[in-house]
Amino acid sequence: MAVSGMRHISCVGLMRDKAKILDMLQKEGVVHFASPAEAMLPKTAETESEAETDIVIPEPETLLADNQAFIALNDKRAKLQKCIEELARYDTRKKHLFSFLRSVKAAEVAEVDSRADEILSEADKIIATDSAIKDAEAEIARLDSEILALGPWTALPYAPADCDTAHTATDFLAAGSRKEFEEFRTAFLNAVSPSDICVLNEEKNGGAVSFAVTYLKSDRLIAEKLYSSVRVTRFDLSGMSNTPEAQLSLLKAQKQQKQDEITALTENRKSAAQHLSDFEILYDSLGIRAQKMLADVNISDSSVTFNFDGWIPAKQEKKIAAALTDDFICHVEFRDPAEGELPPTKLENRVLGSSIEPVESLYSLLRYGELDPSAIAAFFYALFFGFMFSDAGYGIMLTVACAVILIKCKLKASMKKYMWLFLFSGLSTIFWGVLFGSWFGNVVQTVTLGKFALKPLWFDPQDSVNTEHFLAFTLLLGVIHLYTALAMKAANLIAKGKWLDAVCDVFFWYIFYTGEILFLLPYIPYYKDTAFCAKAHPYGVYLLLAGFILILFTKGRKSKNPFIKLFGGITCLYSLVDMLSDCLSYTRLMAMGLATSVIINVFNSIAASAAGLETAGITFRFIIFILIFVAANLFNFAINALGAYVNACRLTYIEFFGKFYEGDGKEYTPLCYNTEYISVEPGDSAENTGAVS
Repeated sequence: MAVSGMRHISCVGLMRDKAKILDMLQKEGVVHFASPAEAMLPKTAETESEAETDIVIPEPETLLADNQAFIALNDKRAKLQKCIEELARYDTRKKHLFSFLRSVKAAEVAEVDSRADEILSEADKIIATDSAIKDAEAEIARLDSEILALGPWTALPYAPADCDTAHTATDFLAAGSRKEFEEFRTAFLNAVSPSDICVLNEEKNGGAVSFAVTYLKSDRLIAEKLYSSVRVTRFDLSGMSNTPEAQLSLLKAQKQQKQDEITALTENRKSAAQHLSDFEILYDSLGIRAQKMLADVNISDSSVTFNFDGWIPAKQEKKIAAALTDDFICHVEFRDPAEGELPPTKLENRVLGSSIEPVESLYSLLRYGELDPSAIAAFFYALFFGFMFSDAGYGIMLTVACAVILIKCKLKASMKKYMWLFLFSGLSTIFWGVLFGSWFGNVVQTVTLGKFALKPLWFDPQDSVNTEHFLAFTLLLGVIHLYTALAMKAANLIAKGKWLDAVCDVFFWYIFYTGEILFLLPYIPYYKDTAFCAKAHPYGVYLLLAGFILILFTKGRKSKNPFIKLFGGITCLYSLVDMLSDCLSYTRLMAMGLATSVIINVFNSIAASAAGLETAGITFRFIIFILIFVAANLFNFAINALGAYVNACRLTYIEFFGKFYEGDGKEYTPLCYNTEYISVEPGDSAENTGAVS
């Protein structure tokens, strides 16, 4: 449970060694480069906030926005990424449930990098193939539209282009229904004479009617005016030199040709999937180069020398110093962070503490110098998750699933931490499920028709007798959680040497809140009738008054206003309500815990009733019970696991972190092999890593 101590590094070296030094530092992966603008920021606490407001430090990507080499490199990566996404569906390599980085030796990266032009040329072919497939698909869509539109006219025995004569004209129309056709026919024959109407196609049950009308060309204006006034659609087939049936066959042949073309192109793309591994390696190799270019932005150059500032973990100082001074001519200095400086934050936790780091990252990055609460937060997170999930059967499912994934799958770091968090949460779920006697609810009692039941080691929350006990216990958990948060606040203050603040801003509040709790004990279910409650209540009044007086005269101690300095703590009266509302937030533990177990039991009853276990006993109908039981419990598992995850995060973020967590830390982003598809293994010699330089 610690934040790694950071040391500031300043290095001056010869320009001729710059590329090799960057290669070495990237291979070590521990140096966080600081921009020159950041290095020039004021280092005093009084000017820190002002400096952060007035000086804007541009991102390295912004500084390289006009760098043609960087732009070209990113264009190549975008091209490779597109190919990887296109070929992924044809990947025949062994698939894993979760994504992971494939181990690749540096020599293999070097070999692929030497064929970069060849691989990029192959990528161009794949992109061209993909473009050709999309063009062919668009052409097929157009042909389908023409085929659909031509269908009603296949009964016409001659080409539409040959229908017109020197004195007559023929138009092709469609009406939405038989009724609309009859209305048009009557109106047209009355308005245009002589004329002829020939029905070519009619859908069943009074559907659309397609027909041709022939009339004298001198009546064209009358006919066209009638078309617009009556609900019919006119089709322009005048340019068709084939019969509709012949044209339809031609269109179908063209469509088949395009489909064959797509098939051939798809086969080519499938065969190109053999290059997928090369694309992934080259993509990450180019990414490694891009990372060095971004780091290079933070390096100041002259004609002969270069220099950079940055941060490294204190444990790596000797190793980096030796690597720089033994192999290169350079001057290196290390120092502790100056007052007002904000080094990047690097967390160093064991399995329990690191498991909650992904959840913490969704909240805010821990600020350097602040005590790391990860292990404590992870313990309470798993505790609350299990309390809300609270079924031993579900806990076993979750624990076994996470254990198998951790053993069998090669996971990325963040996913691995999540799996550990859910594994701990599964163990907690088993613990609470055993205490509350829930093993897939009351399935044993249901299946045995009440002859057997797994009794709780503590109490059954669904029993109305225990409702007050369950509620009171969730409030107790809330008080413990909040008091732990205050303890973390005190620890942070003491670590910074602010002993007076720890006493006034934490210890006095402990007195105040403890007095409130003891004062309210007579009104808390389950505990109100205990002997301890009667004895503790009077002391609660004294502690509440003592805490109020202490806070009243110390809370405003830092203010220059004499009135606020003396009576700044008057607002602490509001904290009485605030503390009570925080404690009531933990009643969601009871609600979620009951929801899980009650829903399971309801599903068990439904499954038993549907299978007729009460009358049929254990017969073929037992299979029906199993099917319903499995489906219902999988649904309940998913929905309540999600609810437990969300609500555990809510209690962690708002109730726990909200009391002491400062956040707003700077992310530790060292120059390293930050890859998406591969993990580069060190080669036998320096030449093996040259390809990723």
